[in-house]
This record gives sequence, C-alpha cells and structure tokens, in this order.
Amino acid sequence: MTAWTSGGGHELTAGPLHVRTMGSGQSVVLLLHGMAGAGNSFGAVYDRLAEQATVVIPDLLGFGRSMDITAPTDAGVHLAVLDDALAGLGLQDRPTVVAGYSMGGLLALRWAAEHRDTVRSVVTFAAPLYRSRAEADAHVAGLGRLESLLAGDGRLPRAACAWMCRHRTAASWMAVAYRPDLPIPVARSGVEHTWSSYSASMNGLIRDAGWVDALEHLRRAQIPVTLALGACDPALVPGRATELARTRPSVTSVVHPMADHGLPLSHPEWCQRLVAAALLDTHPTAPPERWSDRVT
Repeated sequence: MTAWTSGGGHELTAGPLHVRTMGSGQSVVLLLHGMAGAGNSFGAVYDRLAEQATVVIPDLLGFGRSMDITAPTDAGVHLAVLDDALAGLGLQDRPTVVAGYSMGGLLALRWAAEHRDTVRSVVTFAAPLYRSRAEADAHVAGLGRLESLLAGDGRLPRAACAWMCRHRTAASWMAVAYRPDLPIPVARSGVEHTWSSYSASMNGLIRDAGWVDALEHLRRAQIPVTLALGACDPALVPGRATELARTRPSVTSVVHPMADHGLPLSHPEWCQRLVAAALLDTHPTAPPERWSDRVT
C-alpha cells in the first residue's frame, strides 16, 4: 500500500454528502468506499478514470467528512442520499458505472438495481456477500479482534465507539498504530463515524442479504456485474463469487492471487483497470492471472 497517494479533483458538498469529483466525460463513474472508511480509500491511481468519465467519490452518509449529518444510515437512506448527491451534481441521468469496496460493493449492487435505466455496469471489490447474520459475524471475525469487537451490538462495542467519538484525534492515531500497513490518512479516516452510522450500516448492509434480490434484478436487466476479490481474503465466503458467476451469465468473478480484503488499496492498478474495462463495455472474462498486477 506504499504506492498510495492522495487523489485529486474538486471537493464539494453535493446533496447531503461530501464528494470529490474530477473529469468531464459523458459517462459517470461512482466509487463507493467500505465500512469504517472514506472516499480517500480511492487514491490517485483512480484519478485516471477521469480521462474517460466524470468520476464521483463520496464520503458515504455518516462516514468521513459526511460523518456529522444527523440521519439514520440504513440501506434505504444510503440509497436516497446517493441519489441526492448525483442530482445535486446534475449527473442523475448519465450512463453510470458504479464500483464499490466491501460494504460499498453491497451498496453498489443495491443502488444499481434501483437505477437499471442508467447503470451500464457494476464492479465490486471484496464485497462480503453474506446470506445471513450468522454467516456475516463468522467471517467478519476473521478480519481481526478489533473488527470482530466493533461488529457486535453489545455494551462493549458501543462503549468503544463512544470513546472514539469523545477522543477522535487520539483514536485516529491509535488506528494508525493498529494498522501501520495503511496509508496514514486512510487509517485516520477509519474512526470518522458514529455508533449510529456504523451499527446501522453493519446491520442494514453487511448483515443484510438484500444484495441477493439486487443481483437478480441486474441479471434480468442483463447489466454486467464483476465480482473482484483477493484469494487471501478471510472475510469472504469461499466459492460464493464463483457460484454466482456460474449460475448467472451476466456475472463474472475475477480473483487476484495475492490480495486480501484490502484489495483496492493494495492493488489499485488492478482494480482501476477493471473499472476502466467496465467503462469500455469489455466484461473481463480472461483468466485471473491476466488481471494480476504482474502483467502490465
């Protein structure tokens, strides 16, 4: 992740969200970050997409610089405020490729299913495609002790999150110490949320199987979906993406042989090429090794 540098573009408020935008192409690329993150997860490598499209990178409701908005953050509200943001930018009717990382991948699927008239393709990175709460909790635990703790609903995770809210600066530097592999700004953004936004998004998106119906709507609309994942990701259900690709002609699963759950940060060139391919309507059906960073 040492190759990460901060992305460019213009920062502004669109609808209720803080967003970063760049480019002026007719098509839109909407990039959605993951849980306990912000739009800065998508660094300068993703700026290249602005050569082909208008790129929009929001801080999702309740996270990052959209943290202080007072609103529930369940799936329906996340979808509505994304609509408001694009409408505020005058981009709501443009052909769109939506891509999302982890929780953002689940949101991308659900948002695309609601906008089948404008969405041209969907790309997910490390999307946790869980079919039940129990399945979600079992695999989130594989990410580490802190992640497992904060994913819970009891008094201890509430207290931990409340402490972070009261001591945001100290907590952000503790996050840097806990995750020295992450770029410092990205690690510090990991504490920019509230218990309400974190727990509601966990329950409404990660623990919720709404992606199943969304994927079916996208299949019927013949909208291409690329499920990108790392072979070393402990948070994913083994074989699920392959199963979905085998049973749905519009779905393709591509695997990076050396990546874990941090795929868009650790291998941004690989991920950026997948989104660029979706913009060109070239559904990636090549063997996984062709899409490895070992190939330039």
